[in-house]
Amino acid sequence: MNELFLEQMKEMLKDEYPAYLKKLNDPARKGIRINTLKITPDDFFANTNFDLEKSPFAKNGYYANIKSGVGFTPEHMAGFFYIQEPSASSAVTILDPKPGMKVLDMCAAPGSKSTQISEMLEQEGLLVVNEIHPTRARVLLENIERCGSANTIVLNNDPKDISKAFPEFFDMVLCDAPCSGEGMFRKEDQAVEQWSIENVQACAVRQSCILDEAYKCLKPGGTMVYSTCTFAMEENEMCIKKFMQEHPDMHLVPIEVDFGRKAFDLGSHTDYARRIFPMDGGEGHFIAKLHKDGELTESTKKIMQSQPLPKEAKDFFDTLFVKQYPYYFVKNDKVYGGIQPFYEVGKCHLLRHQVFLGEIEKNRFTPSHALFMSAYTKFKNTINLEEEDVLRYMRGEQLNLSCKKGWYAVCYHGVVIGGVKSDGTALKNKYPKNLRLR
Repeated sequence: MNELFLEQMKEMLKDEYPAYLKKLNDPARKGIRINTLKITPDDFFANTNFDLEKSPFAKNGYYANIKSGVGFTPEHMAGFFYIQEPSASSAVTILDPKPGMKVLDMCAAPGSKSTQISEMLEQEGLLVVNEIHPTRARVLLENIERCGSANTIVLNNDPKDISKAFPEFFDMVLCDAPCSGEGMFRKEDQAVEQWSIENVQACAVRQSCILDEAYKCLKPGGTMVYSTCTFAMEENEMCIKKFMQEHPDMHLVPIEVDFGRKAFDLGSHTDYARRIFPMDGGEGHFIAKLHKDGELTESTKKIMQSQPLPKEAKDFFDTLFVKQYPYYFVKNDKVYGGIQPFYEVGKCHLLRHQVFLGEIEKNRFTPSHALFMSAYTKFKNTINLEEEDVLRYMRGEQLNLSCKKGWYAVCYHGVVIGGVKSDGTALKNKYPKNLRLR
């Protein structure tokens, strides 16, 4: 362990430093968060046998004694839960988004906080999630689709592009900024190896730039949460104090929660923020909640112009859907469904605008996997499989079950996990090849 880092922690924690050192040598705590877009907690507990202990950081968060490979179980692939370090859920708990709000997650990959926000929006309102790195943005998209979030726009951009496309558009903004990762030292050896004073200082500069762009996206009267998974004051209290000095219409809000502890008081009420140390049952987090002066007003933004919904798609939806999406968008034979209108995104690199439902191919509509995974979609034709057949399905094997011809939603414990097409004698497997179990 870097001696300079330990000296800084000793100066910061004083009498609690020995307790921190002791916890630093303990294994990192693992956890899951039940995804209530897909399954109720009661149904989750009735159909799984995880060794869980309630976490204080989120309503549906738990410490979990999980083994490697749990990410390839049918329950995880179906989106029943998200594997998440328990205290990482604290930032969204403190943000506290409500159904109907428009929310931005500026630095969103891999998606744990985005999917938590989506659950709390309860399929009402709009969530825009962004990740600057293309590879991580693809992982973000996969997690959004796996967890069934239907009202989500996924972008792959620099924060400067987001602020240009969405000026003062959002009721809430989460800025979970890239950081030096001091709170992940028990979890990630790479974070320990990369630590240096220079890296901390570079992170602080980058965080200030990201905060500036996040500010531009927030409505007057809106709420922003800034969070990191590091201990350095340069990236936490000092960063927020500098931000408020440069944006005098932003003010820290006291955080009323039962976890963690007050941050350090460097003036400007920086002690209103919250810190979580390993001694507090987590890894390491800083969370600041800020309010922007003014009154919230309804967002106005240009709507994307759509082609008419093709007859092939309309007939398919009429046959399969219990209820239609409120909005559809069609471009180049690709069909999207939305809970919100399809807003213009400027010059942003758009990975997904709400739900990609499928496309017209050779005068037929071919549904996407995302259509079946969307928690908003309710199906007329369903097939419920037991675990043995679910595993076969997720391996891409043919299921020799007799059904009427047509498309069906495949379910596990009543939750849709994908689609199949019946020819009357067998079910043609449509589970995506890149997701199949090996």
